[in-house]
Amino acid sequence: MKLGQRFGADFQGVRSLKLDHETDFVQELIMDGEGRSEWVLVNPRMLIGLVGTIACYAWLFLTMGTSAFVPFAGAHSETLGGFHLCFTLGIIVSLAGMWLFSDFFSAHKPFQYGFALALSAIGAAGLWFSEPGGWQVLSSAASMGAGFGLLYGLYGEFVCLNFHASIKIYVLGIFCCAFVVCAGLLFAGAEMSFFFALLFPIVSFVAYACVFAFFHLGKQPVVDRKTSDARNRVVWRSYLATATAGMAAGFGLGCLLSTESVHSGAYVIAEVFVVGTCAFLFVDACRKNRVNETITMRFFLPFAAAAAFPLMFAPRPFKFVFAVLLLCGSLFPITCSLSAMCKHVALCDLSPIRAFSFGRLICFAGIVLGMALAFVGFSQVEIGGFTYEATSAAVVVVFMMLVIFSASFVMTEDNYPDEARIKHKETEGACDGAALDMGVGMPIRKLEAPGTESAEPAPGEEPVARPGIFHIKCEIVARTYGLSNRQREVLGMLAKGRNADYITEKLIISSHTAKAHIYNIYQKTGVHSRQELMDLVEDTDVSNAGTMLRDILDDRP
Repeated sequence: MKLGQRFGADFQGVRSLKLDHETDFVQELIMDGEGRSEWVLVNPRMLIGLVGTIACYAWLFLTMGTSAFVPFAGAHSETLGGFHLCFTLGIIVSLAGMWLFSDFFSAHKPFQYGFALALSAIGAAGLWFSEPGGWQVLSSAASMGAGFGLLYGLYGEFVCLNFHASIKIYVLGIFCCAFVVCAGLLFAGAEMSFFFALLFPIVSFVAYACVFAFFHLGKQPVVDRKTSDARNRVVWRSYLATATAGMAAGFGLGCLLSTESVHSGAYVIAEVFVVGTCAFLFVDACRKNRVNETITMRFFLPFAAAAAFPLMFAPRPFKFVFAVLLLCGSLFPITCSLSAMCKHVALCDLSPIRAFSFGRLICFAGIVLGMALAFVGFSQVEIGGFTYEATSAAVVVVFMMLVIFSASFVMTEDNYPDEARIKHKETEGACDGAALDMGVGMPIRKLEAPGTESAEPAPGEEPVARPGIFHIKCEIVARTYGLSNRQREVLGMLAKGRNADYITEKLIISSHTAKAHIYNIYQKTGVHSRQELMDLVEDTDVSNAGTMLRDILDDRP
C-alpha cells in the first residue's frame, strides 16, 4: 500500500513487512518529518474484514436509527418504537446466549455464522411480507436482531484479535465510515430504502465468510470461560459507565425517532453532527489521543444531564437539537469503551466471544432502557391521562436521576480501562505471571506498579552469576541467525512482548531505526510477527545447543 512520495526513505524500513494470509497482519504508524502519524494497513486481505465490519455497523446504525427495514413504514414516516425495541432485545438475547455458552460458540464458529444467517434471513423476509401493526413486525425485528447479535459477536472477535495494536483508531475509523455510508439512505428514496438497507447485512455475511476462510478462524485457540473470567481485570464500575453511555445514546435516539422523519432536515443535521463527531475523535486518536476513557466519562456525565434538561421545556420542533447533542456526546464514551474493551481482550488473552458479548450486552441494555424512556415520554399517545408535556418532563427527570446515580459511582475513581495504561501494561507484560494471581476483577489501576527487568535474589541467597534461561535462548537464536549486537538487544525486547515504541524509548533511537531493526530480525529469522518470534525463542532447545551453549556461558561477565 503506497503512502505517497513525502515519506521518502522513512518508509523503506517497513514497506516490505507483509505477511502470508495464514498469519496475523502487521500494522505500523509511520512518522513523517513533522511528527505526524499515518495509518498504514499492509495486508490487503484485511481490507475485506474491514469492509465487512463497516457494513455490520452500518446495518446496526440504520436499523437503530431509521425505519428502513420496515417497507410499509416508508422512509418519510415516523419510526415504530416496537420495531426498534424488539430488534435491540433480540441483540441482547443473542449476546447473552454467546456469553453463557461462550465455550460452545468459540469452538463452533460455523454454527454461529449459519445460525446468524438463518435468523437474519427469516427476519428480513418477515419484515418484507409483514403488514402494518401486525405481530410479525415485532417477531421479525427480534429475529433480525438476534441474527445481527450473533454476527456482531463474530466481528467483535475478529476486531479484538487483529486490530488491537491501534484498536481505538480502527474503531473510530469504522464508526466514521459506517455513518457516512448510512447517509446514502437520504438519497435512496422511500421506495428503495429497504433494498439499500439490505445491502449491509449481505455484505457483512459475505465478507465474514471470506475472512473466515482466509485466516482459518475456525482453528484459532479457544480460551475457556473460567480462564477468561480469571484473567478479566474490568471492574463493575466500568460496566456501569458503559451502560450509562448506552442509555444516553438510546434516549437521544428515541427522542429523535419519536419526533422526526428520516428525510427531514433534522436527520440531515444529525447525520452531519454524528459524522463530524466521529471524524473529530478519529483525528484526535491519530494525533494526541487526548480523549481517553476516564476523561471522557467524567465530562460526559455532567454533559448528558445538561443536554437532557432542556428537553423538559423545549418546543417540539426544537427537541431534536438536544437529542442530537446527547447522541453525539454519547459517542465519546461508547467508542472509548468499545476500544478499551477490545484492547483488554487482546492484552489479557481473554475469550473474545465471552468478553466482547458481555461488554456489548451491558451497552445494549442501557440503549433499551434509554429508548424505552424516550418512546414513553415523547410519544403522541396520552399515557394514564397525562399530557405530552407532563410525560416528557417526567421521563427527562428519571433519565437525569439515573445519570446522576451513575456519576456518583463512576466519577469517584479511575475505573475506566484507560488506553495509555493498557498500552503501558502491554509492554510490561501486566497480564502474565503473578499479575494474574491478584484475583478476579482486579481493576487495571491496581496493576500499575512499576516492574523490574529481572527478579531480585531472595534474602540470604547469593546473586545468580549465570545468565538466565531466557537470555540463553535469545543468544542461541541470535547466533543461529547471525544477528548483530543491536539486533540482539531488540530481539530480547521483542521476545518479552515489547513493541516498537518501547524499544525506541529504551534504546534511545528513532522509531524508523527501531522498525528497521524489527524488520531485519523478521527477515533473518524467517518469522512474520512478534508472536512467532516469541514462540521461536520459547521453543529453542537449550540442551541441544552444544558448543554454542558453552560459548555463551564463557562470554558472561
